[in-house]
Amino acid sequence: MRFNLPKVPHTLREYDENLAFIWERLLNDQARKTAMQTCSLIVISSAILLIMPYAIGHYLAGLTNSDTVSLLIGALMYTALRSGEALLTWIRQQMREYFFQESFWFMPQAISRLYFSRPLRWLSSGKSEIDGGGVESLFNASWNTLGNYLYGIIPGYWQIAFAVAACTYADIYLGAIALSFVALELKLGRSVNQYMHKEMKPAIDIYKRADVITQEFWHNTDHVKSHGVEGKVLQLIKKLRLPGIKIDDRVWRVYFARQMAWHQLRMLAAGGALYTLLAYLTINGFVAIPLAVLVFFSFERISDTLGRIMNEQRDVQANLARVNKYRPVLETVSPIRYDVGEQFREAPLSVSFHQVTHTVGDEQDEKVVLRDINLQIKAGQKVGIVGPSGGGKSQLLHLLGRGSDPVSGTVSVGDQDLSTLRMDSLLRYYGNVLQKSEPFSGTVFENLLFGVSHFDIPDDEDTTVWQHWRILATTALQKAGLPASEFEHGLEETVGYKGLKLSGGQQQRLQIAGALFKLSLTDDRPRLVLADEPTSALDSLSERNVLEGLGALPPNATMLMVAHRLSTVADMDWIIFVRPLDLCTDGQPQVTIHRSLHELYQQEALFREMADAQGFIPKKPLAA
Repeated sequence: MRFNLPKVPHTLREYDENLAFIWERLLNDQARKTAMQTCSLIVISSAILLIMPYAIGHYLAGLTNSDTVSLLIGALMYTALRSGEALLTWIRQQMREYFFQESFWFMPQAISRLYFSRPLRWLSSGKSEIDGGGVESLFNASWNTLGNYLYGIIPGYWQIAFAVAACTYADIYLGAIALSFVALELKLGRSVNQYMHKEMKPAIDIYKRADVITQEFWHNTDHVKSHGVEGKVLQLIKKLRLPGIKIDDRVWRVYFARQMAWHQLRMLAAGGALYTLLAYLTINGFVAIPLAVLVFFSFERISDTLGRIMNEQRDVQANLARVNKYRPVLETVSPIRYDVGEQFREAPLSVSFHQVTHTVGDEQDEKVVLRDINLQIKAGQKVGIVGPSGGGKSQLLHLLGRGSDPVSGTVSVGDQDLSTLRMDSLLRYYGNVLQKSEPFSGTVFENLLFGVSHFDIPDDEDTTVWQHWRILATTALQKAGLPASEFEHGLEETVGYKGLKLSGGQQQRLQIAGALFKLSLTDDRPRLVLADEPTSALDSLSERNVLEGLGALPPNATMLMVAHRLSTVADMDWIIFVRPLDLCTDGQPQVTIHRSLHELYQQEALFREMADAQGFIPKKPLAA
C-alpha cells in the first residue's frame, strides 16, 4: 500500500493562519530569535535521545556475548551522550527562560497595541466581539499555544523524524514501514484537527458568551444578593454552558476517543509488521543487536510521540479556536491609528465642525445622528451643550476625541484636521470627564497620573518635577472638591478595585481632579476640556464646588460640557442646542448656538419644555 505524504506548507501562514498570527504579530524579533535557538537545541536533544538506545544496545550485546570491547563502547557512548544532554538541558533551560521573559512582557503589549488601534466605535459596536475579557482570553490562548508547540509538538516531530531515520539506517524496509505509518498518521491527524477545529468553534463561542455573563454576575454580586437570586444565577450558569458541553461531548468523548482507539489499532498493525521483520533480520544476522535495540526504541518513540501529539491537540485546537475568534478583528486594517499622522502643532485649541455628518451603529442598523453640522468655537470659550436625549450631544465630544471619523465633513482642533493628526500628540492637551469612569486599582496619585501622556511623564529620577507634580495633584483635588486631607494616607491612599473604597461622588470628583491636574502640568500648554455630564453623580453643593474648580482653568482653556442638568451650564459663554434629527422640520438646522440659556429659552420651544420640566428658569445675563 502506498501512502502520500501530506503537503508541506511553504509558509507558516499556509500551515495555520492563527499560529502565524501569534508568531508574526504577538512576538518581537528577540523572542522569535530565542525561540529558533531553543528549537535548534531541541533538534540536537532529540537526536541524542534517539541515539541513546544504540549505546544501550552495544552494552547489552557486550553483556550477552561477554564482549569487553562492546561493553566499553556502550559505556563510553552512554557517558558522552548523557554528558552532552546535561549540557544541552542547562543551555536549553536558559534559552527557554529568556524566551518566556521576552514574550511575557511583549505579548500583552502587542495584543494591547492591536486592541488600542481599533477605533472606539468598532470596540463598542457589533464590528468587534473583543473586549477586555477577550483580550485576556487571547493572551492566555496564545501563550498556551506557544508552549504546546515549542515544548511539545515541535520536539515531538523532530523525534519522529530521527526515529524514522534510525529505522531506515538499520534497514530500508524497516524505514519504509515506519515512514508509511508516520505519513498515514500525519495525514489522518490533520483531517482530525480540521474537523475538531470546525466543530469546536461554536462551543468556544458558547463558552465565551457564558464567561462574559458569569463575570457580570461576579462583578454585580451586590445586585445578585440584594434580589435574592443566587439560586437562579447558579442554574443559569449551568444552562448557559450546556449547549457547549454537548458539542464538547460529541467531539471529544465520541469522535476523538474513537480516533485514538483507531490510532492504537493502526500502531498495533504497523508494530507487528515491523517487529516481525526486525526479528527475522536480527536472527539471520542482517541487523546487529545494537541496531535492533535502536529500531525497537525508535518505533516505540514514534508511537508514543504520535499519541502524545494527538492528546495535546485538544488544548491546541481549543486555544487556536479562541485565537481565530479575535484574529480577524485585530488584523482588519484600521482607518484610525492613535500613533500615526502629523504631530500636533501646539496652538490654542479652537474647535471647528464643517459640514459634518456622523452615524452610529453597524452597517445593518446604521443611523445618522448628526447631519451637516457647522460650528466654530474660539480658543478659550466655555460652551455648554444641551438638548433632548438621543440628539447627538455626546457624539460631538466623541468626534473631537476621534473615537470615529464622520462619514462626511471635517472636524478640526487648533485649525488642524483631526483625520491627519497623530492623536496621542493632541490628546495630551485634553482633559476628559466622562459620565462614569471607574477608577483603576492603585493610589489616588496613580489615578491622577493615568491620563497624563507619555510625552509629559518625567524620568523616575527627576525628583524635583515629581515633587512639584504632587503639589499640583493636591491643588487639583482641592479644586475638584476632594481634598487630599480626606484620605488617611493622602495621595498614597489606595482606592480599591474599581474604586470600591470611594463613593460614586468621590469617584467622579477624582476623575475631574485628574483632568484639572493634567491641564495644569505647564503654564503655557493648550487646553481643551471635554465634559460629558461631569456632575451627574454629585449633589448640588458638590456640583458648585466642582464648577468653581473647572471655572478656575486658565483663560486659554477651551471647554465643551454636555449637561442635562441645566444649572450646570448656566454660566457658560455660549450654549449649543442639539435637536434630534427626527424633530427637525424642513430647512431647520440640527445644531444652533446661542449666547445664553436665556436667549435659547426665548427662541426655542423644545428647550422651553425641557427647562420647564426641570423647573429651571434661565436668568437674563447682565449687560456687559
